Amino acid sequence: MTYREGEAKRRPLVILNSIDLPVPPSVDFCEAMWAAGYQVVFCRRPGFGKLPGLPAGLLTKEQIKRRSPIATEAALFNLLFKSLGLKNIVLLGLGTSNPICYRLAQMNEEVTFTVYANPLFHPAIWDVIRPDWLKRMIRQTVKSRSGLKIAVRGLRAVLRRDPIWFYHQFAQKSAGDLEYIAQNTGDFRQAGQLLQRMAPETFFYDLQNALIEDTHWNSEITKDNKAVILSGLETTSKWKRDIAAEAMRLNLPIVFAKSGDLFVAYASHETLLDVLSGQFASATSQSA
Repeated sequence: MTYREGEAKRRPLVILNSIDLPVPPSVDFCEAMWAAGYQVVFCRRPGFGKLPGLPAGLLTKEQIKRRSPIATEAALFNLLFKSLGLKNIVLLGLGTSNPICYRLAQMNEEVTFTVYANPLFHPAIWDVIRPDWLKRMIRQTVKSRSGLKIAVRGLRAVLRRDPIWFYHQFAQKSAGDLEYIAQNTGDFRQAGQLLQRMAPETFFYDLQNALIEDTHWNSEITKDNKAVILSGLETTSKWKRDIAAEAMRLNLPIVFAKSGDLFVAYASHETLLDVLSGQFASATSQSA
């Protein structure tokens, strides 16, 4: 999705979806970015919704541990950016897409600034998933292939019954996330439909991204990248401590927005614009 495609060009703000929200951001978000000089280009990743997934041979547990699917996605998006002729790209990674964005920033010289929103550096995901029934459902997906299929069937049943209720449960820690859902219920109903079509293998792969530490994140690489980590204050204290420690290890600035958690980049788009303007470029830890 290229917002206002065919109109006067703006600097591309390219967004890759996370597992939880495979739909473009709201019109209000896109308009705010447009007014600030950015054109939103939203890319839905392979396997989400109607899109075909990666080859099954890449989605085995062994290949996932090797990060082969992540490298493949990065290579595919690198080709896509070149085919679209995108220049001077701002890349926004959301949740489970951040490992792909990290590799893209190294591959594509036109990626000149990267925002890692709510990145999952460590398997601390269990500490932040609410409520407990959702945590149990997700745990079931990683125990066995049969558990994966049962859990995915359960997820689809919940999403068919009431996708808004599901997202309210998923985002209950954050008033900003809940407000964003309330303002964009149509988008979240569409997201629920797309998640119902997601193959169990894609679900397994993207969750594993969150559960296995990605040792490729390296301070020797990030020191040469123009990038900022964006997180929200509306989450657990442990999550905030862990992500701040990772930011320090990687020598990357980190900004904590007052509102939002899972959808922090959308719920606090004013803070995102402050980040893009360079207001926090020299910060190591900052609350906005």
